[in-house]
Amino acid sequence: MESLQQKEHQPIPVDLIIEILSRLTSTPIARFRCLSKLWDSILRSQDFTDTFLARSLARPQLLFACGNDDGNLFFFSSPQKSSSIAAANYHMNFPCARFDNVRHVNGLVCFKDNAFALKIFNPSTGQCLTLPEIKTHGRWMRTFLGCDAIEKQVKVLTITGEHEGNAISDQHQVLTLETDKMSWRTIHCGIPHFPISGGVCINGVLYYIATEDSMIVCFDVRSEKYTFIRARGAVDLTTNLINYRGKLASLGFYGNDEAGKSFYIWVLQDPESQVWLKFDYRFPIETWSEGRKDESYSVGVTGKSEILFFPDYVSDPFYVFYYNLERKTIRRSEIRGMRKFKGVGVRVPVRVRIGYFRFSGISV
Repeated sequence: MESLQQKEHQPIPVDLIIEILSRLTSTPIARFRCLSKLWDSILRSQDFTDTFLARSLARPQLLFACGNDDGNLFFFSSPQKSSSIAAANYHMNFPCARFDNVRHVNGLVCFKDNAFALKIFNPSTGQCLTLPEIKTHGRWMRTFLGCDAIEKQVKVLTITGEHEGNAISDQHQVLTLETDKMSWRTIHCGIPHFPISGGVCINGVLYYIATEDSMIVCFDVRSEKYTFIRARGAVDLTTNLINYRGKLASLGFYGNDEAGKSFYIWVLQDPESQVWLKFDYRFPIETWSEGRKDESYSVGVTGKSEILFFPDYVSDPFYVFYYNLERKTIRRSEIRGMRKFKGVGVRVPVRVRIGYFRFSGISV
């Protein structure tokens, strides 16, 4: 029979540690990694990552990036609640060369610093990783992030070209975020093109719009193969690609009228036959404050069948709007704590899964 002293010195089961720590926020977890090699190993494990991400879905947040005239990128997060007021929490800032080329997937953000080096930022852990140098002769570069949920991998796709005015891409490279040594791989693309939109990743496929004849480019993150969709009438230079209930969709605005602000969504029903269906929506002009009906808005998508509308520039007060596609209702939430950035451009409103990813085990 074991003595009482022996029982007292029995180690805590790893499963119990994972269960307890998965209920915490990311800030104390980042500190616990420094307690010992054992705890560091547990908190870097895939079992903990999966458990923590599953719990984090119950506490989603919005991530905002603000770029000022000095070439800096400031990150804030705000709870995604049904309340009319939410506080913005500041994370950190970085030098940023191209504010319009900030990309995100699953809470990770990719951007270029003023030295034109690509960086990956994890707001949950505060880690920022500089990627290996891209060897290219191109004069322009577009960057995208894609996620393969099956293999649990995040990949960075870069597209470069010599002459931006000719809208021709001539080099495509991919890098997998992982704990081993990372390197860029050159891949083949059958149709030279010039990306004109940010990307959206749905079920392991990264989509973005290209200039050539209303073309949507489809990049399979796992196989690293390209396919293409012709979408005449469904996309143009002003539309936004979104995830519409698990399907690729394109959202655009009709403009404002006396009754309210109208928008439309083209939904790709069948990728094989490339069949699209169109839906029209409207939300009342009185929803937002007087004098703002002519503001330009960008869009995002939450995890509750809601479309998120937000101004292209920080205002005071700063409102975001949630449109419920099922109920056709809209609610407004004031984001406080960003007043000093009034008039500054804002990007990357994304539902953040507060957690770790395979690459986040890297010490940076």
